[in-house]
Amino acid sequence: MKALVRIASICLLIALIVSCAPQAAPTSAPQPVATTAPQEPAKPTDAPQPPPEPTLSPNEAWLKAAELGKYAPAKQDWAAIEAAAKKEGKVVVYSNSSRIADLKEPFEKKYPGIILEGYDLGGDDVLQKTLAEQKSGTYVQDVFFCGSNTGEVAADLMPKQYLWKFIPDRLVSVVPQEFADPLLVSRFGVRMLGYNTELNPGGCPVANFWELTEPEWKGKVFIEDPLTDSSTVSILATIVAHKDELAVAYKDHFGKDPVLDADTPDAGWLWLKRFAQNKPVCASSGGNVVEAFSALGMTEAGVGFTSYSKYRDTVKGKLCFEPCTTLKPIMGVQTAAYVAIANGAPHPNAAKLFIDFVNTEEGFAPWNVIGNYSPRTDLKSPKGAIPYAELSSYVWTIDEEYAYNQITKVRDFWAISLLQ
Repeated sequence: MKALVRIASICLLIALIVSCAPQAAPTSAPQPVATTAPQEPAKPTDAPQPPPEPTLSPNEAWLKAAELGKYAPAKQDWAAIEAAAKKEGKVVVYSNSSRIADLKEPFEKKYPGIILEGYDLGGDDVLQKTLAEQKSGTYVQDVFFCGSNTGEVAADLMPKQYLWKFIPDRLVSVVPQEFADPLLVSRFGVRMLGYNTELNPGGCPVANFWELTEPEWKGKVFIEDPLTDSSTVSILATIVAHKDELAVAYKDHFGKDPVLDADTPDAGWLWLKRFAQNKPVCASSGGNVVEAFSALGMTEAGVGFTSYSKYRDTVKGKLCFEPCTTLKPIMGVQTAAYVAIANGAPHPNAAKLFIDFVNTEEGFAPWNVIGNYSPRTDLKSPKGAIPYAELSSYVWTIDEEYAYNQITKVRDFWAISLLQ
């Protein structure tokens, strides 16, 4: 028993000794538990970029560079236009007027370093060359400077964007809006019936359109050949379109209403048929027409449908004709010539300078003769001319839409009637 007590005492002593002994320091400081901070989304290194611009077609790129159409600026910078034009070096103009040659010297004097290449092609050829170049994509023409008697401008060239309107801002206040659509009008002309004043000192020997269908005037009326000149067909088409006025003129002349044929639905077509059957003399050019009835010293002469602007040669003493201002229902048909920039023009800025120049008093001078009219309200007609404000009493305005739609029918009807 004493031995057991002794053993227990020894164990207790050992335990006390151990508990009182100093603790060994840890070999290293306890490390905190690592924690991972929440990650923010990675930021892009660059700011968001706008989507790339679509690639422009060559034609759209040209339009943008030329600042035409939807790319036209709100204000025209003429100093910049002129500087760019001088880098282009020239401007190519397709015209239906021989007087384009008269602009070369004054234009090149005003804009040194820019050559004016003006081509007098005639109306039909201007249209055909314009169409051919646009369809082939071979662009030579800069400026379209021509009439649209056959309606191609509004019905064909503009819808296909073969031509682009450009109106110098300095013209906006002096050119009525009606003369700026579908393109800027460069001038008005008149195709009218004229007579020889040496042989008819008392005035025009024809009083009524229907007289031109009677035996007295058979073979004595001169006209540019409708079978080869589309503008003449358009003049005839416009006359045909005025069926009501021609019916009144018929009754005034014959004292009764028109008696129609099976192939003539109204007085317009009846006049065209009777006129063709009366064998007018068809000339190859407008110059030949006016010479045929108004040359000086003639002993016998008829009458002729000619350009009123050729009256300038009467003023110069080279011809002797006057317009038949007393003719009923009218003496002729008013036409219009337009000026525009050709699509794809190699020299668009020089084209802008030309369009601006030809509508100044200096640039319009070759056409500012009796028989031509500027669309500008601040340019007066020459002395002796019928004032433009009164012109509508003497002429019908060409019906380009009707001419475009009816030109083939009118030409064919004319050809058939010639053979009857």
